[in-house]
Amino acid sequence: MARTCACRLLFCFRWISRSSTAMRRFIFGLACLTVSYGAMFPTRAEVDKIIHVCDGQQRMCAEFRPRVKTPDGWEMNEAASLRYGASMFVPNGKKFGKAEAIIYARGSYNKDRTGLVEWVAASDRDWARTSGKEANITALPSVNPKVIINRYDNPSLKDQPIEVIAHYADLDKDGNSYVVQLAISGLNEAAVLAALPLLDKMIAGAAIP
Repeated sequence: MARTCACRLLFCFRWISRSSTAMRRFIFGLACLTVSYGAMFPTRAEVDKIIHVCDGQQRMCAEFRPRVKTPDGWEMNEAASLRYGASMFVPNGKKFGKAEAIIYARGSYNKDRTGLVEWVAASDRDWARTSGKEANITALPSVNPKVIINRYDNPSLKDQPIEVIAHYADLDKDGNSYVVQLAISGLNEAAVLAALPLLDKMIAGAAIP
């Protein structure tokens, strides 16, 4: 769920056909194994790898979900999470495509173990290059020196003109390196600012290495 992806676009979730029952059971087993491992060790930050069928059932894809606590008063939308390859949260009772603000958490594999400052700088350059002249990035204060928080404004995007993203480095159980993006994406500034305290709590609750 990079910032260039339409995090808030309405989607049609493609159900796997009946002919792939065996594959679905296999994938479900792998996913349950991954989630169960996370439940056994809930006290430290870590990225979990989840395998599922993608590309019209042509192949198996991996997504990387950081372990984060669901904010109070919010719930995970599993269909949207599978669709976008990230943990997608919406306020209780709200549909994914109708919420004024959403929270998402995704992990990006950091194969070269690039430093966090350098990784974020490169990501920001890519975002600025593809986001138009009105796009703007503003650094926000962070109480945790291991977390970089930026605000991203792009008025040309009707569905996500503003996002606040917290970035931090994390590992999986095998020691592989990832950069986690914990973000609030909203239809307007008021909705995003109202959810900011939840972002702070999620950061505080993650045992960031």
